[in-house]
Amino acid sequence: MKILLFPIFCVFFTTTLFAQSASEYYFEGKDTLFYSTALQENRKITVSLPKTYTPEKATQFPVIFVFDRQNNRIFRQIYETINYLVSFDEVPESIIIGISSDNHSKRYLETSLKDSAENAKGEQMGRFLFEELIPWTEKAYHAGKIRTLIGHSRFGYFTSYLLIKRMNELTSVIAISPFYVQKNVNLVDSLQRELSHTQLTHTVYYRFITGDPFTDSKDYDLMHDFLKQATAIDSKLDWKGYRFNTVQHMAVPGMAVPPALIDVFDYWSEEVTKIQRSEVPLTEVAYSEFKLKMKQHYGSEIGIGLAVLNGIAYQYYNDGKFKEAINLWNILLKEYPMFTYAYISIANACLQLKDSEEAMRSLEKAQLGLTSNTFYSDEEKQSIIEEITQLKRR
Repeated sequence: MKILLFPIFCVFFTTTLFAQSASEYYFEGKDTLFYSTALQENRKITVSLPKTYTPEKATQFPVIFVFDRQNNRIFRQIYETINYLVSFDEVPESIIIGISSDNHSKRYLETSLKDSAENAKGEQMGRFLFEELIPWTEKAYHAGKIRTLIGHSRFGYFTSYLLIKRMNELTSVIAISPFYVQKNVNLVDSLQRELSHTQLTHTVYYRFITGDPFTDSKDYDLMHDFLKQATAIDSKLDWKGYRFNTVQHMAVPGMAVPPALIDVFDYWSEEVTKIQRSEVPLTEVAYSEFKLKMKQHYGSEIGIGLAVLNGIAYQYYNDGKFKEAINLWNILLKEYPMFTYAYISIANACLQLKDSEEAMRSLEKAQLGLTSNTFYSDEEKQSIIEEITQLKRR
């Protein structure tokens, strides 16, 4: 039986992101200019949406913010890593936001703090992210409160600074090749002071990663030794450092991001796996309990992906558990109301139960759900209509 999973979502931006082959799980990223009042300038950003994206989704999407978007090779590697991990249910469907800088004086100033450098704009950069870009992402793309920051080198330093200043507003920070000491600033000391009086409301992940000792940051041991020896750290701060002693500075992001993201979303992935392997059918109550677990752990709900929900429902169907399959497809439709093909699946299950009247009602819902539905291409819509027509003749 054909399962249609690939939507069309039309947005108008300025330029196309990638010339390479299309991603299997993400729409082609688009670049646009975002005017920042805090920075007093336009800032180029890239928005990459999962192919299951829809603003009608019941639970909101996590967001991964990646700094240094202008470094195409590194950004592409991070993007492909996320795409790969999403495809294997290691990371939930997430919106990716790339934030461009330059590789010269602007990058230095916007990752510097006013106590360290004249004309520093690090504080303004923080306001741009939390007071402008994040609210816009939430409003424009149905983004949630689960936020990951990824920064390399100077932005490893800057994202570590943001962790200290905005700890309860973040889910995770992946600081790659960070340094911690600048003129009049020691982020290790700052973190120690912040942890002495901050009570975390959810688990916050901090991953800091370094490469070889010749080309990469020399400050790794400062942070690692402090966190290892500290006795008054909130148990909800989940920290870990990684060393890649043979990897040069510019190659560290490609090594660092996969294990860090797997760590961050391991709790979600393990709970999804438990549901997939469970002999007990997934009910609406059980799904609500799953989302509550995610909220208690991450600070906000995360749902189960469309492909996983659909796959479990088909497993029930193939096992002859038609009522359980119908119940799960109805749960899926609440989470992804635009995935109207689920009504056809429900109709097939109803036919197996000899309930032709309910099957016909489901087919009518499937056909009605195609009206103004941007999830499917015209070709997919035509295929669905043909399938509905064939089923009605049975």
